[in-house]
Amino acid sequence: MLTLGKYSIGTGDRFGKQAGAQLESVIKAGKSGKEISIIWNKSYREHAIIHTDPASVRIAADRAVKSADWKGSYYMDADHISLKTVDLFMDSSDFFTLDVADFIGEKAAKEEVSKFVQENLLYSGKLNIPGIEKSLNINEENIRKTAERYLFAVKEAGKIYRHIEAKKGKGNFITEVSIDETEQPQSPEELLFILSAIAKEGIPIQTIAPKFTGRFNKGV
Repeated sequence: MLTLGKYSIGTGDRFGKQAGAQLESVIKAGKSGKEISIIWNKSYREHAIIHTDPASVRIAADRAVKSADWKGSYYMDADHISLKTVDLFMDSSDFFTLDVADFIGEKAAKEEVSKFVQENLLYSGKLNIPGIEKSLNINEENIRKTAERYLFAVKEAGKIYRHIEAKKGKGNFITEVSIDETEQPQSPEELLFILSAIAKEGIPIQTIAPKFTGRFNKGV
């Protein structure tokens, strides 16, 4: 099974000219004791704007890796893909970012929401999670609100994942779920139950992309 290392960095080689320099930065980081997996990512939207295709990212990355004699792990990320666009990336990608932000807020069936709430009531009360200073206050209301807002989107992610798995085989790719391109950030309580929904959907994610709320220097 493909497994993402503890540390990884996404590098967007937008114009197919930066792969060597991007890999060099990861190699330098490795010399300081940080082993980093490099993930070359490019979305369908970016390919459409620049008039490139997913295969070109793979070619540029493989060339950079061979030139540098890089022995570390690297991946090709089909970034921000949907069920409509994923097939274009099947042959060249081994990392898939399932973008379901457009489905956030759509309501799942009432019986599915109720079932999800019942399955997660065991977390009710104060929940302490290592690394989070404040306890999470869990109750039926915030479980239900999370399900009503995110359960449908997670089920869409499940459809995309199973489509990829049918084509590439189980364990032959890394999966990320993206819910970052939305106006409202996720609270820790929401993220907990989003992860619960993802697990119940049978999606073996290795990373998740929530809404980033701090300062972000795009392109730096």
